[in-house]
Amino acid sequence: MNLYTSKTEPTAKQAFEAAKKGDEALVKHLIDHSFNVEDCDEEGNSILHYAVKGKNKYLVVFLVEKCGLDPAWANQNMVTPFDLAKGTPIEEYFKTVCGFGLEDSYRNPVQRGMHPDPSIVRVGEDYYMVNSSFIYFPSIPISHSNDLVHWKVIGYAVTDPKWAEENLGKLEGGRGFWAPDISYHNGRFYICATLRQNDDAPYIQTQMVTSSEFPQGPYEIPVIHNVLGIDPSIFTDDDGKRYMLVNRGARIMEISEDGKEILSEPSLIWYGHSGHAPEGPHVLKKDGYYYCFLAEGGTGKGHMITVGRSSDLFGPYEPCPFNPILHQKDEMAVIQCSGHGKPVQTPDGRWFIVYLCSRFIDGEWGMLGRETCLDEITWTLDGWPVINQGNGPSNMAPLPFPAKTTGDSNIQAREVWLTPRTRDEKRIREEEDGTIWIRGDKKDLCEKDCRSLLVKCQPDFQFDVEFVMNLPDEGKEEFTSDAGMTLYYDENTYIKFGVTKDEVFISEYMDNTYVRTEKKPFSFQGPVSFRVETDGLKRTFLLNNSFLWQWTDVTSICSEGLVKGKRFTGAMYGVYVNGSNLLRWRQHS
Repeated sequence: MNLYTSKTEPTAKQAFEAAKKGDEALVKHLIDHSFNVEDCDEEGNSILHYAVKGKNKYLVVFLVEKCGLDPAWANQNMVTPFDLAKGTPIEEYFKTVCGFGLEDSYRNPVQRGMHPDPSIVRVGEDYYMVNSSFIYFPSIPISHSNDLVHWKVIGYAVTDPKWAEENLGKLEGGRGFWAPDISYHNGRFYICATLRQNDDAPYIQTQMVTSSEFPQGPYEIPVIHNVLGIDPSIFTDDDGKRYMLVNRGARIMEISEDGKEILSEPSLIWYGHSGHAPEGPHVLKKDGYYYCFLAEGGTGKGHMITVGRSSDLFGPYEPCPFNPILHQKDEMAVIQCSGHGKPVQTPDGRWFIVYLCSRFIDGEWGMLGRETCLDEITWTLDGWPVINQGNGPSNMAPLPFPAKTTGDSNIQAREVWLTPRTRDEKRIREEEDGTIWIRGDKKDLCEKDCRSLLVKCQPDFQFDVEFVMNLPDEGKEEFTSDAGMTLYYDENTYIKFGVTKDEVFISEYMDNTYVRTEKKPFSFQGPVSFRVETDGLKRTFLLNNSFLWQWTDVTSICSEGLVKGKRFTGAMYGVYVNGSNLLRWRQHS
């Protein structure tokens, strides 16, 4: 799809209006002479979106069957023509075209907000996924699903605050744990990841391995291998030998069964299809072939998944004739930057792949960081994998399993609040009812040794969040801090919405300084509620349910908001205390 330009705008507007009115003759005339059917409006609506609103089924059929427009193609708000057709005769037609109904479909991304670099493993009928966590603690979330679509966090691979302090405590934002992999071998779950250090470290890239009998943990204290490279994964061959792969390309080294020892030097087995930034290697064995999946093209809009195969683990590898087997070619599609995937087989023999993607505000601002998508893999008769029938990332697709066949896990969900680098358990406490206690450490959020904030990933482009803050009854201490909510990217860019003893303020920090601040008088004498309403780049700030300010250009908490360091994460939200007070928090839904 293309965004129409000023040159084509009059024709595009005319075509959209005609489609919305159901004027089939005029739409056909414009398509024959001047209108490009791939053009869409500023919100990503195609002419098929407008035609569905016009309720002319004959025009809709023409656009689908003669012009090749997709009922499942989503605009920038993730709305498809299929959605707009709900409850009309056109819905039944789309069901026939797509091969599934709205109620039988899922939407990508399946893991929204910051869930980059997914890796997946199936054990029995249960699926487990890990994602990068960077400097956040507890580190490397482990999610569970019975149906590949609905996921819940059940544990974390790194939970020892002392170990985290020693290994994450001085790291800059965007470093830490990159691209973890999860695998299962002889009754144990193995998680490995790159621990990316600061650039002045003796080894800027190291590889971490840990394991547990249970998917949710607890996991062993990690072992660190001083091996350069990123994106490690573990492969176990039929003879029981175990290997770790790292980039660049796919370099392989033998490891001990428990992953705690490196038994050989890394050696290159395949450099990929394009030769540009080959990383994220995963190997699987199927029907006598070793298949090596790579992420290539960099993590931006050139990102892709490629594959090669060999009858010998160490190569040579034959590139797939369909490479890249996943790449977003449509610049106007809502799902972009798709790559870094790992396949998984279902109990009934089908294959799916999880992979990362990005969504942008106004085609430019990647506020959420990278997310996780799911698509089906089919195999050609000569044994090559094809993702989503070669159509690129899907916006919606049929559910892998009918909803009635999925079951609930007996593993309890265990998503917790995160802290940058580590948690000072003397300062932070979470209670079963959701109450949060934070004792300030007199550190501001720009300081890497600040341990008095808690955050979670922003879940989507539109969401509202509210917290109530209070001094505890006991102690009667004087309030001498600034405290409140934060919209946080890292120590270099964040926004504070807080109160002091005698004022309420919002303040934006960028690159070593506070660049804008707004204040109003306020007397903090009891419980105070902070509410932030989010709509894309717009933030509305309310205190005790009263409107205070609205900012329309919150770009600093996007990955593109500052050129400094490793901007690989995503926007977070949470609460903080800058001072020495002990404060109590409750989140309101």
